[in-house]
Amino acid sequence: MTVSSVDPWSPSPAHFRAIVVGVVGIGAALLFRVPAILVLATPFAFVAVWSTATRPDNAPTLTSQISPRTIREGEATTWAAELCDVNAVDHVVAFAPPRTWLETRPHSGVVATGVDHGDSTTTAAVAVAMRCTHWGRHEIGPINVVAVSSWGAFRWRALDVGYQVTTLPLPEVFDAAPPQHRANGLVGLNRSSHPGDGSEFSGIRPFQTGDRLRRINWRRSLRSGDLHVTSTYADQDTHVALFVDALADFGTSGGIDGAASSLDTTVRAAGAIAEHFLLRGDRVSLQVFGSRGRSHVPPASGRGHLRRILDVLAVIDPDTSRAGEVRAGRGAIPGDALAIMLSPLISPIALQRAVSIASHGLTVAVVDTLPDDVHTDDDASTELAWRIRLLERQREVRSVQNVGVPVIAWRGPGSLDPFLREIARRAAAPRMARR
Repeated sequence: MTVSSVDPWSPSPAHFRAIVVGVVGIGAALLFRVPAILVLATPFAFVAVWSTATRPDNAPTLTSQISPRTIREGEATTWAAELCDVNAVDHVVAFAPPRTWLETRPHSGVVATGVDHGDSTTTAAVAVAMRCTHWGRHEIGPINVVAVSSWGAFRWRALDVGYQVTTLPLPEVFDAAPPQHRANGLVGLNRSSHPGDGSEFSGIRPFQTGDRLRRINWRRSLRSGDLHVTSTYADQDTHVALFVDALADFGTSGGIDGAASSLDTTVRAAGAIAEHFLLRGDRVSLQVFGSRGRSHVPPASGRGHLRRILDVLAVIDPDTSRAGEVRAGRGAIPGDALAIMLSPLISPIALQRAVSIASHGLTVAVVDTLPDDVHTDDDASTELAWRIRLLERQREVRSVQNVGVPVIAWRGPGSLDPFLREIARRAAAPRMARR
């Protein structure tokens, strides 16, 4: 961004003080005939006259930028500015006011640089580093830039505005050891139940028309005298449908370095689960309910799709005014998908949606993201209402578990292992088929 100010250089308070001290001091020395006052006031008068005679005429041109514009939680971005036509400038000062979730370096947000005119320098550069400690979109600025002439007599000011940084949530560490949910796709890291082009060994069979030459097993072929190929099981993918409850946020958020609220845990857990399955070659979709703005990401795979999911998670904004309008629909997801819902389970809408998904024959699990140390106000009525709501929540969770929907507390790595191990066991069990 380029900012060219049309405002002239304005006198600084230091210049006014020099004029006042010089004029009053010389006048008092002549009036009272005190040479000492004249000696003290003369330097001030000289500096005031010299500064006025050398007053800058041309205003500098400010060119600034923010890089990078998209970062992860805990990472830093830098606001950098360059002033051109600084022949009459002695030093440049930039001030970035404090912002929520932004830590400036230095902590005061004030950066100053001098201009060395000995090497015919015509530009001056200043930069302020900012570390973001919470996911979301953050406004940077307005940043005040002040160029000061010699003796600090005149100054030129500019206000740099209009910058926004997107901070992506930093996914928590997550891994799942059990085998994954089986689907009908043929791309991924999970073994299919039928032969095909994959990476897991199935057996050795005679060569057939259409087999690839790289599949030929030369040892077996030389021993038998006929061509044999190595057969494999097809690799399959899983469609993981993530549902995120953004109806409200409970608990205190301290950023990446402090305590996590329910929405912080939900967003970071969703990012961790999405990253885990996408790196395995599976397809992941995302649906956010109770949030303003974009709330749906269709199923896809790859690292680029992970970025799209994190972009949607980063702009979640709870819309409590529409909490009653959110309906617990199933959404357009196939019947072989693995549905994972993340919610603090304070609103019954999330559990209703989970039951609705399970009633259509989908495999679904609910991840509880409510912090253990949610503090309410000191008001006794509020505390009593919160305790009653927690008791109702326990009853609702038990009723959902009774219909076959597991509710799992989020504890990071291994949180979903029992659930994934159970669905893998059910997928391997024999099934009845009509003849």
